[in-house]
Amino acid sequence: MKKRFFAVALSLSVITLLCGCSVSQRTLDDAQSRIDALKAKGVPDSSLSTALVYLYQAKDAKQRGNKGLASLSADSMRILIAQAEALYSENLVKMKPEIDSLTFIINKAKAELSGLQVKKLDSAMKVVETFNQKNWIYQVESNLKTIVANMLPQLKFNEARVKELRGRIVGEWVCTNKTKNDENKAINAVEKKVFMFNKDGSAKLVETKKGQSSPVLKEDYEFNSYGTYDLLGDTVMIFIKRFAAVKQNFENLVDKNGKKAWETKKEATYDSTITDGSQDRWIPFTEMQADFVQAKK
Repeated sequence: MKKRFFAVALSLSVITLLCGCSVSQRTLDDAQSRIDALKAKGVPDSSLSTALVYLYQAKDAKQRGNKGLASLSADSMRILIAQAEALYSENLVKMKPEIDSLTFIINKAKAELSGLQVKKLDSAMKVVETFNQKNWIYQVESNLKTIVANMLPQLKFNEARVKELRGRIVGEWVCTNKTKNDENKAINAVEKKVFMFNKDGSAKLVETKKGQSSPVLKEDYEFNSYGTYDLLGDTVMIFIKRFAAVKQNFENLVDKNGKKAWETKKEATYDSTITDGSQDRWIPFTEMQADFVQAKK
């Protein structure tokens, strides 16, 4: 009788241990936070999928009041998360030599680049540095590999193109377009764009238009833009720092008391500094060759 009593008491104790201790919400939230942190560091979903299954199972069991299953699932979940964290820490050490090697290749290539090619590479490396500061090792490695495999070959090609074109860019390039209409001979506006690229890297763009451009509009304007230029491969990049509206005169054909008449409207002139890059321009050298004439060198 006494033995049976102790056996029953022991069984109840085991059941209490298995079913009486519930998983806290704090434990579940902490597990989710640790998984999210690993994901953010680039740990692949495949490495975390089983831990997530146990996490969801623990949540579901807790909601249904199955304390035993919730506890077992939480234990498995914690073990798997700890293993993933340990593996990540291990890779921080293992991957360092490869990361150092990739960084060396990039820095060596950078020494052979100039101008906008360097700026583009620097921008990519800033992203890498941001990940590096957070110890996001997988993103660091992935970005460095992309730079070496994809960006460096393009930048080296661009640099060779820049050296070929830089001397040919200098001078004055003029594009002239005339607006004509066979049915309305009065339409005869002339639009002109002039790029001026100087040896010192400064640039000026003059845009003018004069004449009747439609049956109801006459235009006479001049806009001057000032700044610097550089080459990104075979693309001419113009960075505008100052914009001046020299003149803005327009005439509109309006109906006044049943009669057509030209009404003049003069817009205010101004000269302003540009700091937000909103007036920057770019044009491929091949397109400039096709549309512009190099009037002066």
